[in-house]
Amino acid sequence: MQMKISLITPCRNAASLLRDTLASVAGQSAMGSAGVAVEHLVMDGASSDGTQEVVSGFSHAQLFSSPDRGMYDALAKGLGRASGDVIGYLNAGDILHPRAFEVLAEVFSSPGVDWATGFSALVNDKLQVIAAWKPPRYRREFIVNGTYLAGHPVPGIMQEATFWSGRINAQLDLEKLAGFRLAGDYHLWIQLAGRVPLHSIESLIGFFRVHAGQLSEDRTAYRNEIEPFLRAPNFREKLTAHWEFRCNPVLRGPLFKFVLPASPARIFRYETREGGWVPR
Repeated sequence: MQMKISLITPCRNAASLLRDTLASVAGQSAMGSAGVAVEHLVMDGASSDGTQEVVSGFSHAQLFSSPDRGMYDALAKGLGRASGDVIGYLNAGDILHPRAFEVLAEVFSSPGVDWATGFSALVNDKLQVIAAWKPPRYRREFIVNGTYLAGHPVPGIMQEATFWSGRINAQLDLEKLAGFRLAGDYHLWIQLAGRVPLHSIESLIGFFRVHAGQLSEDRTAYRNEIEPFLRAPNFREKLTAHWEFRCNPVLRGPLFKFVLPASPARIFRYETREGGWVPR
């Protein structure tokens, strides 16, 4: 049976960025009758900059244009419409790797995978890759207590590389999501973490486009908005975070008995002998 992947792109007056995003979806190698079906919903906040004309040039995309309260209100509307087996969202300007759908289709066909993320990767305005790093074995505790918001060397969760199943999407509180201005993505991660583990894929899936004027530039305001939804980390969680991300390897042995047990999340790596993506 063909897998259907739904993508939501919330936007308003972002026509100059939208074309690259739409092209990266239209160019997916897995699209077509023998591969993956795509549902790309562009949720436009009544733009006045030619967004409609840009979208009309891509036959795979559907445009829904109406006033909204901001990006996460538009995203919530799109997630409510999404009907895919696998769902994610891609902001205007961000792009997918040309073979992202191939990898996602294989990984999400594995038993027990409802949420997965790939490499964190950045591109500039020329779409040149300027940074990339592998995802860790994510911990539910670190998601709900905000550890992954700490910044380097602690990894974050990159939205454009993160996807979840339609089954789990149906359980999300989209009304609460719609009220966010900056940190709705992390509120999604908290909701998802309460239901399923976040598996990692050692592959490039999506790229975050770095450009001036992004909402994500104000990290203090972002943290302030999500803070009421975070649970304070306990001592064992703090020790585990230090052990995993900052501790001298020589000191790790003596501390092992005090850290959290292994995360149930899996890491998918491509294994040449098996000829596919294998969880470890």
